[in-house]
Amino acid sequence: MKTIRSIGRFAVLAAMAALFAGCAGQQVKSEQRFFWPPLPERPRIEWLNAYSSQNDFPKSATEKFLTTIIGEEEGISLSKPITVRSDGRGKVYVGDPGAPGVYVFDFVNNIMRPFGKAEAEARIEQPVGIAIDENGRIYVSDTKKAAIMVFHQDETPAALINLKGMVEKIGDIAYDRIGKHLLALDVRGHKVLVLSLRGELLSSFGNRGTKPGEFNFPSALTVNNKGEIIVADAMNARIQIFSSDGKFLRMFGQRGDSPGTLQLIKGVAVDSDDNIYVTDGKGHKFEIFSTTGDYLLTVGGAFSALTTGKTAPGGFVIPQGIDIDKDNMIYVVDQLNRRFQVFRYISDSYLKANPIPGYTPSP
Repeated sequence: MKTIRSIGRFAVLAAMAALFAGCAGQQVKSEQRFFWPPLPERPRIEWLNAYSSQNDFPKSATEKFLTTIIGEEEGISLSKPITVRSDGRGKVYVGDPGAPGVYVFDFVNNIMRPFGKAEAEARIEQPVGIAIDENGRIYVSDTKKAAIMVFHQDETPAALINLKGMVEKIGDIAYDRIGKHLLALDVRGHKVLVLSLRGELLSSFGNRGTKPGEFNFPSALTVNNKGEIIVADAMNARIQIFSSDGKFLRMFGQRGDSPGTLQLIKGVAVDSDDNIYVTDGKGHKFEIFSTTGDYLLTVGGAFSALTTGKTAPGGFVIPQGIDIDKDNMIYVVDQLNRRFQVFRYISDSYLKANPIPGYTPSP
């Protein structure tokens, strides 16, 4: 298993210095690049951009000209985003309970727009999780409806999975591509539900507690490339890993505010090498661990882009959901900065195909 080499406390501080050096101007210059750990070390993560509205997409020459004359157009923008999911084909879906609803960031056509239709029965009220299957169907967990709403790829309604009486409070959801079923968190019930794509309860596991296999307000979950279920056990400040049939395998995590420790887990995701990424809402960062729980790298730090008007690559105020697509593009919800940030995991194969100026591989 390929993993990121641990960089230690010194490199974490150096990475933080690079973060705040990037806060000096109103906008990040296109030629600037931001890495964790910073050069000349072998970079593992690169910051690419941040998005909150239509104004963050590239503009045509005509649009640029009009902007210089009349200024930026006031349009829709993220309000209080909480969850994010990429379809791996150029669309990123952001759940925003503050809107309320889901927004689509279409990177093929360079537009941001509301998701779906406006009909009452298809209206998303309090989205907390998004999943997408291999057929393009989109699943949205809605706390207010106590349901999982299902949409076709064209965003028209397909079904409603009613979970009233089955869960105390629906939370994050994930699609298991190996098992071909849905996984859903019952946050207040402290358990994981395994559901068929029609919404039938196949099994569940977990209860409240601190022992292995028990949860204390789980906040997020995902599935790795081996089909293992990874659960963010928020109030126990740990990550637990289960087999595809819900058997406890291992866990890691320690409460604290130093690199490699966790304060308030909000999201979890895995890259192509099964490294585990954990967003820490109170620590304003995300941490990266190996699949066995070894600490590898810290990315981010507290910085308010809204109050300063500066971009602040890697600066967060309560990071929430995180997703990593098949191309190792990393999407992190930066809730109180009202945006999501995009990073890239620099795998060995990517680095070989895309050499980075300023980095010389070891012989």
